[in-house]
Amino acid sequence: MTTEVNGGEPAARTEPGPGEEPGGEPTAEVRTALGKRAVAEGACGPGEEDAAGEEPTRGADAAPDEAADTPPEEGEDAAGEAARPVGPAGQGPVWLAALLVAALLFCAFSGWIYWRAHTDDDLAYSRARDRALAAGRAHLATLNSVDTAHIEADLREWRRAATGPLRDELRRSEKKSTKALRERGSTARAEVTDAALTGLDDTAGTATLIATLRIRTTTRSGTPATDRKRMQAGLERTEQGWKLTSVTPVAVGEGS
Repeated sequence: MTTEVNGGEPAARTEPGPGEEPGGEPTAEVRTALGKRAVAEGACGPGEEDAAGEEPTRGADAAPDEAADTPPEEGEDAAGEAARPVGPAGQGPVWLAALLVAALLFCAFSGWIYWRAHTDDDLAYSRARDRALAAGRAHLATLNSVDTAHIEADLREWRRAATGPLRDELRRSEKKSTKALRERGSTARAEVTDAALTGLDDTAGTATLIATLRIRTTTRSGTPATDRKRMQAGLERTEQGWKLTSVTPVAVGEGS
């Protein structure tokens, strides 16, 4: 349907336009085409096409908005988690502490071993000193004691108390000593009143001793007498213990 302008006023025309039936109604073909187009737009209309086309852009634009909406605390926590070391690198302080503890334990153990060894050496030296002193006291008392009724047995005890040169000398002079003791006919009992080691080499197994003895003698007539002597002796450690290697008289007035 068309209009014409005549004198400024439109005039209605009764001639049907293309695709129109008389009376201004669209033809059947046009109505069919319009129906198909409406169906197509209903399935995926222009709005939905725009929405589908804009979805990726809208999602991409939403990420910055969401990040912007995130509270500062949460953002800082996320940054801290990202910066925090993970795995063995984060265990550095633990390893340092373990190494420090191990070093302290090693130092303590080494100190204990040194102290134990030093203590053991002192203890061994103290025991050797006590044994040498006790043996020296006993052997000096034996060498200065004799009973006329048991001369041979006492002389054997003399030899057992000695070693080295002193024992050899006692063996050589045994007969002479036996004869002199029988002729004298006196009995002697010695007691060590004081003694001390003046030297000790525990490694070499040697020691020196000085002692004061009180000797009580009884003659055939039964007259008792008391004598005091000071002696210096050498000692040596043997498989049977400490024994005398030498005996030398020392004047009572002399310093030792």
